[in-house]
Amino acid sequence: ESPSKERKKPVRPVTPRLRKVLYLVLTLFGVLSANGLYLTSVTWLQYFTGEVFETHFYQLMFLAHLGLGLLLIAPVVAFGFIHMWRSKDRRNRRAVKIGYALLGIALLILISGLLLTRIGSFAVVNPTTRRVFYWMHLLAPLGAVWLYWLHRLVGPRIKWHIGRRVGMAIACFVALMVGFQASDPSRSGDEGPRDGQRY
Repeated sequence: ESPSKERKKPVRPVTPRLRKVLYLVLTLFGVLSANGLYLTSVTWLQYFTGEVFETHFYQLMFLAHLGLGLLLIAPVVAFGFIHMWRSKDRRNRRAVKIGYALLGIALLILISGLLLTRIGSFAVVNPTTRRVFYWMHLLAPLGAVWLYWLHRLVGPRIKWHIGRRVGMAIACFVALMVGFQASDPSRSGDEGPRDGQRY
């Protein structure tokens, strides 16, 4: 059979190396989801109670959110565009279009997160603009999860049991952390130093 008549080998949309990048993206997204739900829960807890719960631990979690978010940029961009290029000619156009939308909303999450940071002279200070970026950053991950679910429905079989375990772990973590945050230290019966009472 002549080479001209040979069929082209189908391009694999996810190579073994690219799959490792995908696992890294999903892991970081899961950790960031737990971290973000904790930060959001504390914010709403303060809103409804009128009390301040932004302790030292909260600040550390906020710094972790920034660090993990910056760490997520490179693998998301690399996987997204390489996967998009390798999948652009696939026959299932619906899956391709959903993939484009998923990449777009992933970039929206990253960009809105960067715009909310205050790094040097690069800072969005207008309250209304920051509020828009905040809600974009808060709601876009929900859209990303939905689009990822739709995208995977046309691909390899979804391992639902893994998703349920991860979801339960995230829910338990957030519930424990928020419960710890909302607890009043004075209820524990521990007495602080007398010098601290005047503060």
